[in-house]
Amino acid sequence: EPTTIFVSASPTTVTEIFTVAPSTSSPSPSTTPEARLGTAKKAWFAPSTMTDLSSFQIAKFTGGQKNLKIVNGIPAGASANPESLAEAGGTDSAIQLLYPANSINPAQKPQGGAEFYAAPINIADARNVSLEYSVFFPINFDWVLAGKLPGLYGGHMGCSGGNAALDCFSTRLMWRQDGAGELYLYAPKDKQTKALCADPTSTCDATYGLSIGRGKFTWAAGAWTTVRQTVYLNTPGEQDGTFALDVNGERMIFRDDVFYRE
Repeated sequence: EPTTIFVSASPTTVTEIFTVAPSTSSPSPSTTPEARLGTAKKAWFAPSTMTDLSSFQIAKFTGGQKNLKIVNGIPAGASANPESLAEAGGTDSAIQLLYPANSINPAQKPQGGAEFYAAPINIADARNVSLEYSVFFPINFDWVLAGKLPGLYGGHMGCSGGNAALDCFSTRLMWRQDGAGELYLYAPKDKQTKALCADPTSTCDATYGLSIGRGKFTWAAGAWTTVRQTVYLNTPGEQDGTFALDVNGERMIFRDDVFYRE
């Protein structure tokens, strides 16, 4: 059967704010956030009410445009707790994505979901960026095998689909079976630390992306899940890049050994 998911229309993109201080169980950066960066330079917030995606300044729509539409609020029948929808901005705009029955991936028909590149602000010179958004999976959502969710990218478009990622990176999130969450990382594979893939929650595919922290969190069905990822670029040529993921305000994934760029 076809199914839908909703992505809140109030994502936040912030540059030049270093917010990846680890939890007490995570390794500490060598210097403090204040010493490494300083004050904020740019921030962008999507409007709470909208009729199209013009505010996102879409640079390229790679597929699935017909599967996407703007809706206001979440149907009560999709929620595990309909009364809570109003408390969580139940009339705000959201991006609804359709996954037709038997859809597998963007390269095959029928095509499920949608994919686009957005550039609402210029972050080409940013050293670190945070991206926050919320996702609502209906209470009866069939997770099947997997699906991809928004993330950041650098270098150039197309750092996905088996790209060797020699001069680019992308940090999309994914759901797996039963809603297990992860970072789906594209970055130069032969430049990563052994520890990145040695983690028992990580699976490093030789052809496609690196599955980092699989199962560290679970996407909710019938409720909103808010995620905030922060990427701090590595010193060119060094394995000291940072990735942090907070889920509903709780730190779930933290790495400070990522190689994003030469």
